[in-house]
Amino acid sequence: MSADDDRLYFRQLLSGRDFASDDGIARQMVNFVYAIGDRATGEAVLVDPAYDVDRLLDILAADDMRCVGVLATHYHPDHIGGSMMGFDIEGVTRLLERVQVPIHIQADEADYVSKVTGLGPAELVGHRSGDVVTVGGLDIELIHTPGHTPGSQCFYVARRLVAGDTLFLDGCG
Repeated sequence: MSADDDRLYFRQLLSGRDFASDDGIARQMVNFVYAIGDRATGEAVLVDPAYDVDRLLDILAADDMRCVGVLATHYHPDHIGGSMMGFDIEGVTRLLERVQVPIHIQADEADYVSKVTGLGPAELVGHRSGDVVTVGGLDIELIHTPGHTPGSQCFYVARRLVAGDTLFLDGCG
């Protein structure tokens, strides 16, 4: 066990079950949100917070953590919010109404993210593969994994990989 393991705050939350249980779209889409942070500093990022952002922030607060950023695996609305199939999903737009934090995206998806969410360059931080986002004392490496979308990315922290839709339980994304 490393020092990072002692500090690592890591929660996997299933939409429609662990939060957003009253949201029919969230229940149907069955997306995971991850909360990754440093227990020593209380800082955390949310990965793909599309649904019931208020509840996600409450979950962090109940664990004595606070949101200091968002990591987006890709631009689809069921991961970051926006318009999808005639429905509006609150996502990062709602999150920014509650807390002013950077939205970390893969640089090649900036135009897609802006189109889907309405967010502009001031709210988005574009990254390349190999970039590192530091949360408290933990480094999270961003790994570009095009396939599901041209700018899909995974996150590697403390010997753990968050794959988003690059890899599904029953196959590749």
